[in-house]
Amino acid sequence: MDRGVQDYAVPLLESLPEEHTLPPRQTLFRILVLTEHFVPAKGGSITWMLNTYSRFDPREVMVVASPQEGDTYVDQGLPFRVVRIPMLMADWDPTVPASLVRYLRIMWCVYRQCRTHRLQQIHCTKVFPEGLVAWILRWCYGLPYLLYAHGEEILTALTSRKLAWLLPRIYRGAAAIIANSHHTKTLLQDIGVDASRIHVIHPGVHMQSFCASSEAVQRIRQKHHLGTVPVLLTVGRMQRRKGQDRVIQALPRIRQSLPQVKYVMVGTGEDLASLTTLAHELGVQDSVVFAGSVLDQELAAYYAACDVFIMPNRQIDSDIEGFGIVYLEAGAAGKPVIGGKSGGTDDAIVDGVTGIRVDGNSSVEIADAVIDLLAAPDRAKTMGLRGRQRVESEFAWDAIVARTQQVTTMIAAEGKAHGQRA
Repeated sequence: MDRGVQDYAVPLLESLPEEHTLPPRQTLFRILVLTEHFVPAKGGSITWMLNTYSRFDPREVMVVASPQEGDTYVDQGLPFRVVRIPMLMADWDPTVPASLVRYLRIMWCVYRQCRTHRLQQIHCTKVFPEGLVAWILRWCYGLPYLLYAHGEEILTALTSRKLAWLLPRIYRGAAAIIANSHHTKTLLQDIGVDASRIHVIHPGVHMQSFCASSEAVQRIRQKHHLGTVPVLLTVGRMQRRKGQDRVIQALPRIRQSLPQVKYVMVGTGEDLASLTTLAHELGVQDSVVFAGSVLDQELAAYYAACDVFIMPNRQIDSDIEGFGIVYLEAGAAGKPVIGGKSGGTDDAIVDGVTGIRVDGNSSVEIADAVIDLLAAPDRAKTMGLRGRQRVESEFAWDAIVARTQQVTTMIAAEGKAHGQRA
C-alpha cells in the first residue's frame, strides 16, 4: 500500500468512535449505504458519511462503494462491512451504453446484497448515480431509499436535458431527503420536491481533531517561513468556485495596510498553475504559500497557525459551494472566517458573529474584510471563540447522527405502514 494512503488511513481510523455514545436503539433497521466515493478517498461528503454511519450500530450498516487504492487496509478497520464494486462513470446519462452497463451492474450488486442480507433501506449519498439506482430498485421491489442532497449536483444535473427530466423524479421518489443546507433545500423545492420530505441536517465536526499543540503550530510557521506575520489560510481544492484567485487579486490592496501578510493555500487542483501565474503577474508571489496536500493530522496545526480563514466562494456556472465544512473546521480551531455569499454558506457562517460573508466576485470587498479583521484582533478573537462555541453546540457528530437515525426510523415506520416488500 502507498505510504501516503497509510499515513492518511491510520489517523482516520483512530479518530472513529471506539464505542457507540448514542443510547442503544430498541429496533435495528438494516441499511445499505450506496456511495460512489468513500474512504480512503478524501472529501467533505466522504467525511460526513464515515462519521455518521460509523456511529450507527455496526449490525445495521453495509456500505457499497467504488474501489480505491488502499481500501483493503481501511475496510478492515471500519466497524461495518464494505463491498467494493466499480461505480465511477464518465457520464451519468443512463442512455450512454457504457454508463448503462455500469448502472446495471450496480443495480444487480445492490439487489443481491439487499436480498441476501435482508436490508430494509438504501441510503444514497447523491442523486447520480446512486439515487437513480435506488429509484429503479424502489419501483421494482418496493425498497425505500433516503437521498442526500449537497447542492452542486442539482445544478449540474439541470444542465443536461435527460438528467433534468430524471432529477425531480428521483428526489420525489425518495422516502426522505437530507439536505446539507437551507439553500440546498430551496433548490430541491424549486424542482418540485415537497418541503415536508426534506430534512436539513448539516455535516458535523470532530472537535478534538482541531486542537493543535503550540509546538505543532510553530513547526508549520517555521516550515513556511511565516515568522510572526499575519496569516490568511484557505483549505480546499484549487478550483474557481473556492475563490483562491480572488484572494490573490485582493493581496495588493491588503498589502497597502498589512505589507507583511502571508496567504497560505492547503490543497491541490486544476487551478494550481493559473494561481501560480496570477501571483507572479500581480507581483505578490512572495506573499503566497502553496502548501499542497497535507496529512489530516497536520491540518489542525495549519488552522491554528492562521489568523483568519478565508474561502470567498462564488458560483461558477452550475458549480456552487453547497455548505462549506471547512468554515466549521476553522471555527473548531477558534478562527474567524471569511466566506462568500453564494450557495449554502449562510448555514456555515453567522455573518458578523462567527465571520464575515462577502461578494466572492469582488476582490475589493474581500480585501476590506481581511483588513477589518486583522486590524481588530479583539473582534477577530471574539468571532473565533463564538465560532468554536457554535460548532461545539450545533455540529457535534452525536447530535447529527441522532437526527439521522430519527429520519431512518421514520422511513421504517412509513414502510411498515405501506406493507414494504422485502
